[in-house]
Amino acid sequence: MKPNTELNTMMFFDDALEGERTQLLTELADAVSETRTAADQAAELNEDGEAGLLRLTEIWCAMNGVPAIVIFEGGQSELLANVVAQIYAHLLQHPSRDPVGLAVYVELRYMTAS
Repeated sequence: MKPNTELNTMMFFDDALEGERTQLLTELADAVSETRTAADQAAELNEDGEAGLLRLTEIWCAMNGVPAIVIFEGGQSELLANVVAQIYAHLLQHPSRDPVGLAVYVELRYMTAS
């Protein structure tokens, strides 16, 4: 019997996707804790933090199919904590299995490293 030498190229994608997802969820769990602590201390966001909050809000809205105009209430650090927690919860409940999901995982990992 001849062994099947045909490679399943998607297995490489699946491995990369799962690795990114696992690492991202670990980093997001830490980020949820850190942003909650910062919100409790009424921390202020710098310019980079404000830009990050806007980008995270865009990502969250795209993930949930929310219209472009959303009204949030609260201070900046509280908003950041809430958006990070919402993204984390969404990714736990709805893992992505496509190239767009991999791109989102990589972007979010880059943002958590900053």
